Amino acid sequence: MTAFPVTGTETGAGVPRQGRVAALLTAMFLVNVFGYAANNAALSVLLPTQVRSAAGDDAVAALALVTGIGAIASFGIPPLVGLMSDRTRTRWGRRSPWILIGGITTAAALVLTGAVSTVTGLMIGSFLIQATINIGLNIILATIPERIPPKRHGLASTVQGVGIPVGGIIGIQVGATLIDSVLIAYALLGGLFLIASVISAMLLRDRSGTGLDDPRLEQTPVGQQFMAMFSSLRDRDYRWVFISRAVIYMGYNIVFGFSLYILQDYIVLPEGVTPASAVATAQTSSIVFLTIGTLISGPLVDRLGRHRGFVLISSLLLTSSIVLPLLSPSWTMFLVQAGLSGFALGAFLGVDLALATIVLPKTGDAGRDLGVFHIALTAPQVVAPFVAAMAVQWLGGYYGLFIVGGVFAFLGSLTVLRVSPQRVGK
Repeated sequence: MTAFPVTGTETGAGVPRQGRVAALLTAMFLVNVFGYAANNAALSVLLPTQVRSAAGDDAVAALALVTGIGAIASFGIPPLVGLMSDRTRTRWGRRSPWILIGGITTAAALVLTGAVSTVTGLMIGSFLIQATINIGLNIILATIPERIPPKRHGLASTVQGVGIPVGGIIGIQVGATLIDSVLIAYALLGGLFLIASVISAMLLRDRSGTGLDDPRLEQTPVGQQFMAMFSSLRDRDYRWVFISRAVIYMGYNIVFGFSLYILQDYIVLPEGVTPASAVATAQTSSIVFLTIGTLISGPLVDRLGRHRGFVLISSLLLTSSIVLPLLSPSWTMFLVQAGLSGFALGAFLGVDLALATIVLPKTGDAGRDLGVFHIALTAPQVVAPFVAAMAVQWLGGYYGLFIVGGVFAFLGSLTVLRVSPQRVGK
């Protein structure tokens, strides 16, 4: 594989290719399903379980530290790998090799994390998981503006969004079932993601535009490339879409990233229901409704437009649902919250990627720029437990947790209004 700087793209940003859409969407679905299966299982069940075993009564603070270290990788890796893939030329295209690399390295990182038992080891494992798993999850996004027609971007957003809940169901169930055998759980999830990555890399092969002899290719100083990694955020509308996604997803993950501890320490569970099985039940319910919301909103936004309106309504609904356990710490209320929050987040996920591709700057670096956008989805997953820990410790326990999560979701509903309605059509 050779990689070098370019001044343009193979097809030109914003000029998607026709054909092979079904194969591209299949590849996107597979990577997202098994990538988020591994990620959700690690963040929601496996890492919290390992941390509680390693840290005991200090588990809340320790989990915040472990996931905070992982956040560093989730911030830096997506745009860097996207930049490198933009400048990669092989006989199989520029995206496929990176999908394969992501699968191999993620499988190794998961197995390593399952084998450690100290807080320090879990910090390293968390960093490696976020660094590697975001390779494939990011690179797959760059195929949307490059090779999928604009009128199908809502469909692509739906496929990407549905992959998250389907993967979540798989990951949570695997994590809950194998909670006493974490190494086996990590190895199984890593193997599934590796298989999905191999299949997806084959589906994404593009030999028609490798650009091996493109005379437009020029050498650009490495420092200049690095400094330009976040240049897409200079675009006003792209910046506000990024902020909206990050803030809304932060609000959701502040609560649901702490589900295991909430169910252990706050919610009154029925007799015979364990916190681990309750996490699996609640998140499966949430994910089912998330899938419904995603399947509804994606096709509707392709037909109706009004991207800002969809994001606004879904984020306000999410805000309302997050604070429901404040009314009652019951198992029934938590299930209602899980289902309603899932539907709201699904309605959002079915639209926000389509909105991002509309305002995507025409820089010629779709992989890099969508890598930046991918940070707004992945970083909150690993930063949220850190924010949640501070809310629990400094704002009166789990009451503060639900309030902070609701505030973040509400702020997300306001930030999307900053996107220019003229640019997105509605």
